[in-house]
Amino acid sequence: MERIAGFKSSSEGKSNEREGGNNENFDLASGDEHQLHLDGSSSTSRRLHYNRHTPHQIQQLEKLKRERHENAILKQENEQLRLENLAMKEAVKKPVCNECGGQATIPDISIQQHKLLIENARLKEELSNMTSVVNQLSITINNNNKNPTDLNHPTSQMVQLRTNNYGYLHEHASTAIEELLKLGLLNAPLWNKNMEGGGETLNFEEYARAFPHCRLGIKPLGFVSESTRASGVLPMTSLALVEALLNAQRWREMFVGMIGSCDTMEVISNGIGGGSRNGALQVMKAEIQFISPLVPVRVVKFIRHAKQQANGIWIVVDVSVNDGMEGNLTRKCPSGCILHDMPNGFSKVTWIEHTEYDEKLAPQQYRQLVRSGLGFGAQRWISALLRHCEALRATTSPTLTGHLSINTKISLKGLAKRMTSIFCDAVCLTGDQQWDLVADAPGRPRIMARKCMSSLGEPAGGIITSASYSVWIPANHGHLFDLLLTKELRCMGWDVICHEIASKNMIHFPLGQDEISPNCISILSSNETASDMTGSLIVYATVDLPAVSMVMNGEDTSSVALLPLGLCIVPGYGECGTSVGECGSMVTLGFHILLRDLATSNLAIDTINTINDLVSRTVLGIKEIGRSS
Repeated sequence: MERIAGFKSSSEGKSNEREGGNNENFDLASGDEHQLHLDGSSSTSRRLHYNRHTPHQIQQLEKLKRERHENAILKQENEQLRLENLAMKEAVKKPVCNECGGQATIPDISIQQHKLLIENARLKEELSNMTSVVNQLSITINNNNKNPTDLNHPTSQMVQLRTNNYGYLHEHASTAIEELLKLGLLNAPLWNKNMEGGGETLNFEEYARAFPHCRLGIKPLGFVSESTRASGVLPMTSLALVEALLNAQRWREMFVGMIGSCDTMEVISNGIGGGSRNGALQVMKAEIQFISPLVPVRVVKFIRHAKQQANGIWIVVDVSVNDGMEGNLTRKCPSGCILHDMPNGFSKVTWIEHTEYDEKLAPQQYRQLVRSGLGFGAQRWISALLRHCEALRATTSPTLTGHLSINTKISLKGLAKRMTSIFCDAVCLTGDQQWDLVADAPGRPRIMARKCMSSLGEPAGGIITSASYSVWIPANHGHLFDLLLTKELRCMGWDVICHEIASKNMIHFPLGQDEISPNCISILSSNETASDMTGSLIVYATVDLPAVSMVMNGEDTSSVALLPLGLCIVPGYGECGTSVGECGSMVTLGFHILLRDLATSNLAIDTINTINDLVSRTVLGIKEIGRSS
């Protein structure tokens, strides 16, 4: 039988299929295309395709072939690595010294120690990465941009903010304003009455629910929180107080004894324009002090932002900025004041103070006092602000203390303010003075010394020594303050210069609403007293007749040499009670003594013993007065 033209035999087809398979190219096998002419007639063209695999199947087959080849290579490499690993383990078991070729010894490091080393390396790398991130959002210190003629920047370090950080600081301040406003408006259960220091204390559980995200990050290990709120009515407008708070020098003068030093490091914005202080933003640094040599000074760097919330309503907020380079031991969470103008020219102030600090640095007998807010809390700021406003009114009013001219009162107030500042700075070691430590044994006075600086209103020549000591006295602080001001007890018990001064006040200037106010300035020596529920202060110094004449004439007294002495009384703790001030007071004494015959701060043992005896006699006298009450 003849084959039909155009078709191949089955044997030929099979042969072609085998050839295609041997080539392993997976090409499509197809037959020839022919036309069939049967019975002299032409039929329709017809295509016959012999496709063994689809394109998708071909791709999968190619992929499988590549994977088989790669797997074979990986198996070979894995086997080679396994053999190398075994060889290295054997080499570790029998180490050889590279120098001599003999047996070597290696330190016995356990697996646990090895894991710790790896973990330490990982943590160091993580810390380095986090520090670099923080530094990008922070303030960089630039010592090359110092302007020696700028009186507003007395420190050697200047802070220059990178331009791309301004937006972050504005956002940081705006968030702090919102939190401070909520803290000022909300009451219980967020705030609880403070039975010890007055005002209110923050309920931290409610605070965590109301403000779950802290802008300052996680609280450092060992830090504790302290937050208080207090209110008062001041005889000044809200705008006047805002202006004072934005001026570093005026701010320090308002809170003499509380602020050891302060500096405006950079002004980012003076306000929205047109002389308005709305939107003012600046970076500041301050030393906040408690008058005792035992309580560490709080050094804080923060941004201060002022905002006018509405007509007659201002908010001034402080919040810490972390530059990633300073190990500050205090963080200021959103704190500040909310001011409301009143129709009579007064203003209502709500003060909120919220800080985090390392409590371990404070001695045990002061910890509860600080927690209560009497040390650094809102009640102390409000009390100091009220005293300042009363003194300002008494100084500028022609009707109060009419026997003294306004210029005389201004001169006297300036002298007393400088005296108090010198006393507090020496006790707390703040301000610009550099002291040398002479003695600081436990249970003994801390004695410091430095050369006289006659240009600063000090005696010419010699060495000034400062001695300070804190002691617990079993007497209520207010009652003890009254007893210590009693003239007979003062001369017999504790005032070491009482016999050297006149028996009658040459000048008496009350700083309150009446003549019997506990806040006053007197010149029997130069003497300033101040008292409120957070504590009492008595500071005094001898002055000569030319200085008195300068005061009476209303002259500048900045050149008058002062060596202040005094004491600070705050509510304390005793064994008989658990609440602040129930049965005792913490009394801090401070002395300035001039040693004219010395040229260096190296004091002889006899001199140190004499100073210790002076402090001991004074402490015994105060204790005797406390027991007699």
